[in-house]
Amino acid sequence: MSEITFTIDGVEVRTEKGDTVLEAAQKAGIRIPTLCAHPALEPYGACRLCIVEIEGLRGFPPSCTTPAAAGMVVKTKTPQIVDLRREVLKLLLSGHTSPCLVCLHRVQCEKYRPVSSKAGKTTRCFTCSNRDQCSLRELAVEYNIQDLDLPIIYRNLPLERTDPFMDRDYNVCVLCGRCARICKKIHGSAVISFINRGKNARIGTAFGRDHTEADCKFCGACIDICPTGSLTDRFAKWYGKPDEAPETNCLICPIGCRMRVKLKDGNHIASTMTDFTREARLCAIGRFVVPQLLNGPRRLKTHKIRIADGLINASRPDAVRGAAERLAKKAGDSFALVTHSQTVAEEIYLLKKFTNEVMKSKNFFIAGTDGEKVHLPAGIKTLYMTGDLVDGLAGLETIIIADMLPSAAQQSADVVLAAAGLTEISGSFTNAAGKIEELDAVARPAADIVPDWRLVCEIAGQMDAPGFTFATTRQIKAEMTQKGEAFTPGVMPDPSPLNDTRFLPRWYRGHLMSDIVVSLRALNPPEESAVQETTETTALSPFKVLEKIEVVANTHETTIYAPAIAEKCQPGQFIIAMVNEKSERIPYTIADFDRANGTITLVTLEAGRSSRDLALTARGDSLAHVAGPLGMPVEVKKYGTVVCAGGCYGVGAILPIARAMKEAGNRVICIEEASSHYLLYWQDKLSAVCDELLIVTKDGSAGMKGGIQEVLAMLVARGEKIDQAYVIGCTFMMMLVSNLAKELSIPTQVALNPIMLDGTGMCGACRVSLEGETKFACVDGPFFDGHKINWEELMSRNTSYQGVEIEALPQKGVKLAHTCRCEKNRH
Repeated sequence: MSEITFTIDGVEVRTEKGDTVLEAAQKAGIRIPTLCAHPALEPYGACRLCIVEIEGLRGFPPSCTTPAAAGMVVKTKTPQIVDLRREVLKLLLSGHTSPCLVCLHRVQCEKYRPVSSKAGKTTRCFTCSNRDQCSLRELAVEYNIQDLDLPIIYRNLPLERTDPFMDRDYNVCVLCGRCARICKKIHGSAVISFINRGKNARIGTAFGRDHTEADCKFCGACIDICPTGSLTDRFAKWYGKPDEAPETNCLICPIGCRMRVKLKDGNHIASTMTDFTREARLCAIGRFVVPQLLNGPRRLKTHKIRIADGLINASRPDAVRGAAERLAKKAGDSFALVTHSQTVAEEIYLLKKFTNEVMKSKNFFIAGTDGEKVHLPAGIKTLYMTGDLVDGLAGLETIIIADMLPSAAQQSADVVLAAAGLTEISGSFTNAAGKIEELDAVARPAADIVPDWRLVCEIAGQMDAPGFTFATTRQIKAEMTQKGEAFTPGVMPDPSPLNDTRFLPRWYRGHLMSDIVVSLRALNPPEESAVQETTETTALSPFKVLEKIEVVANTHETTIYAPAIAEKCQPGQFIIAMVNEKSERIPYTIADFDRANGTITLVTLEAGRSSRDLALTARGDSLAHVAGPLGMPVEVKKYGTVVCAGGCYGVGAILPIARAMKEAGNRVICIEEASSHYLLYWQDKLSAVCDELLIVTKDGSAGMKGGIQEVLAMLVARGEKIDQAYVIGCTFMMMLVSNLAKELSIPTQVALNPIMLDGTGMCGACRVSLEGETKFACVDGPFFDGHKINWEELMSRNTSYQGVEIEALPQKGVKLAHTCRCEKNRH
């Protein structure tokens, strides 16, 4: 194609005829902002952020759909263009969850809370898993959006998490259409598209079907191309922005698809396609399952050796030594080694060499990938296997197992060696097309874990066997080449799992992958459902949920039948609840109680595993355990003027305190803080128990703009003498309020429920320093003098359990009944 020349912002640009102005600018390194455009997609022109001025043309055409022409004079940064883009951004943000972008405390918040809260729906940047890589957020910062002048619209669409692997929150969708367009490009027809019209337009499937019913291939392209985090990988979403993304190949099946590996601290957290083309697509296993096999909570991370009392943890040198000692006198045909084919050729070669040369046996077997276990020949007494690969272990005298995942077979093992695999190993393999692929290890296993070939080299070294001093797989390959070893390619799967999820690979190292990655079961459902229909009973069983409402996004009001607790609880106390027998013991503040009807009410914010379990309960369910009331109640007396301030779940928690203080003869001022107007609730209940209710929002969409501390400053400025303040909410908010209250000499009590774990004082997680004295929130509190708390220390511990919290989050899709108050008000 011929070249043309034109200018952009005074710079002469050469580009190919047929390119758009945007493409020409990108080739020349000139940045023009956009959301809907993407190099893999045809021009679309939806977001209007890439508008430019072109001499001789009226208006401001979008550069993504305007062909470049010779002699054009293009301007991209004139004051008028910048102002128009800023207004377009405000329009987009008015329908987006954007209060954090204009919050007065954003800089401090991101300093003290660098990790997003693991919420359900995204209601603001702080609850968005895409915060660190959001294109819209970057543009808002670039164009200095300080206020949202337009009405803020939150649609409160349900969070869609019924399907395997992905969550879909269309409340943050800006209708750029990238997801639907890439789906159609890669697969020929789009599983998702625009549905409805006008203000109700959104992305979805035809007739609202689940993606499994709509023939989704779960390649993940829609997730990877989404600029706002509306579509997310359920497993990877809370790890944050990856550190790097090198390429390698998937070893699960003979196709050996090329993939890009997203790494966080060396761990494989996600796989993506190397390019947005049909040829580069991944199946659901490579895209979603491989990261969970490598980085999921069931991964073996320690070696074990057997002593008289059973298996105990051991270091790698001790485990290797233990394996070598047990194998030292077992050479001969009574030894067998069984491995798998889902690895590199060098590993298979070395394991066979170990069998033949060190153990003097010909009993080397490679298990298939169909889950069929190897039947050992008669006379085998000693077994070494690299997975759960053998049918029947009875009669064996010695068993050494090297594996990545746990199995029942390991309970019979003498030594268990935790091994590396998949993207953690180097080497070569021949794919089904006959192409030899060279792989470098891109992910980093846990400390003390190495590939199977290295484990065998170390065992051989302990046995003083020559020929196993390899330091790299390249050295092994050199020996293979010298000996003329050849490996035939695998058989191309037919039908391809890339085209039909019914034919996805099911096994790895002899493990049924759906036993490890439970979301995978949704793609291979049983012929008949094992779920039994249950009939709701009307009897008031202990801890029965009598009412369940999502009052605002992520915030759930749950009324529970618990007469013994309702009879004794006082304002400020909490309960410990377990949703089911295997749940964590989690403390929740009692937001209200009705002694006559024997009920307590909780207001909880979905922010992790346990609060999600509670959020997913429905009317008629019963909680497994509820203990309480616990904690020291607030001291109720006549102070004078009392401020009761709450944010998020704390709005519910201040209600009984405000009511008690009002009944004690105080003048009560309630302050409700929320990020935006769509997160406000219970104004009617608070107004009924106070003399004045003040509203404050981070984006200024209702009441004052700012936080509780700004309202306190306003009250003092108007001449109020505040004799006591009670503040309940997230630790960051309580820290800001306490710091100002100390300056203003306002006595302030804060509730430290957010830092509690077991609620009994045994775990020590809720320890808090008060001017050098250590207290525990659950037994000494929950209320403490906010002036005395060492907030810096407290905030620094907030991310201590980040990794464990991510591992605890459920990966299986869930169905959530509609429980918002609008449903209740229809009847």
